[in-house]
Amino acid sequence: MKYIYAKIFKPTDVSIVSLFRIIFGLFMVYQMIYYYEIDYTFQFIYGPEVLFPYEGLEFLKPFSLGILKAIHVGLLISAIFIALGFLYRYAMIFFFLGFSYFSFVDKTLYNNHIYLISLIAFVMIFISADKKYSLRAKFSKKTLSKFVPAWNQNILIFLISIVYFYGGITKLSPNWLDSNLISYTIDQAQSSLLTNLFPKETLITLIKYGGLLFDLSIAFILLNKRTRIYGVILVIIFSYTNNSILFNDIGIFPFFMICVTIVYFDSAKIGNYIDSIFGKKATAENKEDATQETTPKFKMLTITCLSIFVLFQLLFPLRHFFLTSNPEWTGIAQKFSWRMKMQSRNVTQFTMSLTDRKTSQTYNLDGTSFVTKNQFMHMVEDPYTFPHLAKYISDKLYVERGLVNPIIKANLMVEFNGMPTQLMLDPRRDLTKIDENKLADNPWIPDFNGY
Repeated sequence: MKYIYAKIFKPTDVSIVSLFRIIFGLFMVYQMIYYYEIDYTFQFIYGPEVLFPYEGLEFLKPFSLGILKAIHVGLLISAIFIALGFLYRYAMIFFFLGFSYFSFVDKTLYNNHIYLISLIAFVMIFISADKKYSLRAKFSKKTLSKFVPAWNQNILIFLISIVYFYGGITKLSPNWLDSNLISYTIDQAQSSLLTNLFPKETLITLIKYGGLLFDLSIAFILLNKRTRIYGVILVIIFSYTNNSILFNDIGIFPFFMICVTIVYFDSAKIGNYIDSIFGKKATAENKEDATQETTPKFKMLTITCLSIFVLFQLLFPLRHFFLTSNPEWTGIAQKFSWRMKMQSRNVTQFTMSLTDRKTSQTYNLDGTSFVTKNQFMHMVEDPYTFPHLAKYISDKLYVERGLVNPIIKANLMVEFNGMPTQLMLDPRRDLTKIDENKLADNPWIPDFNGY
């Protein structure tokens, strides 16, 4: 236990976590301005007729538009406070709660980098990231320690590393290695020097195996002092390729991942270098005195909480091994698992029908009229959203027309990962009778006729 204590609570220069706070805050200011430009609160939370809740989070409901906009303004202000290091802890708590609410009120809004932001916001509540480069440090009546326990920086390293490494594990699946996903992605990509420089088959090989090797190795390259600078160069190349060539829907994520590579660097060296630029002299400080003395009970509590958090992040993304053979196809265990850009679905046919049980008359049903364009685009990535939509339609027709317990079916054909068209839902099944619990049997999702 002494060895564990020494590693976790080793006094570490605060410069890196303080710089990370500024980087995080500035990116979140940009994100909140972007949300304003697209009218996020109305377009994605208040405006849609139906939302698709996560299991266990059904209690998350849209507030009034006024409250949603107030939360949005609060998120912008809190992001500014985070960057400035003003009322940091309170701003971080508000940002975590508000941003997580915005992100998890509807599962069609899920995005891996949004999930990462929520995780970072959560752990930063407990990190003393405002001891340097902050308004608190500037105006504090007492000199703040320039040291923090090592876990403050290491937990950030862990979160950034796991995104890459588990992204690499995911790429070992047939959905990446054996499908036409890369070919389809290249066909949809922006024309560029890269797409014009290499023959398509060569480019497919480079992206398929280069992406796999990059994700599996980059965290270790960045952790090694001798190879760290090469790792940063690789991150820049990889992020530029993703953002400027292959994808146009990943927002700030590539730039954010480039900037946060700073967590892998030696904090004392970075801090001393920045201080030297501004003409500040390093002052000697006793590390043991600088890091606040904590009781053994508090240390044990910290270790317990860290262990639970780390184990959850390590094990939860692997749950698909026990639940499904193809997370992307079934939608089971696909979220919160760092399965990034592992699927594409081109809808080739979608119809819904409604049958009145009393009269046995069947009518065509326009399912897309109940959801937004963005919702439908992400619904086709998760078969479980369709039973939820069918039940919503059934309830609505009962209230508006007195139609009791209609039969609602769907015929949905998709090209999955560039493969031949096939059924995504069993067109014979009444969607209103399907159990949305992902631990239940799911024979209503046809087997993927794969690779």
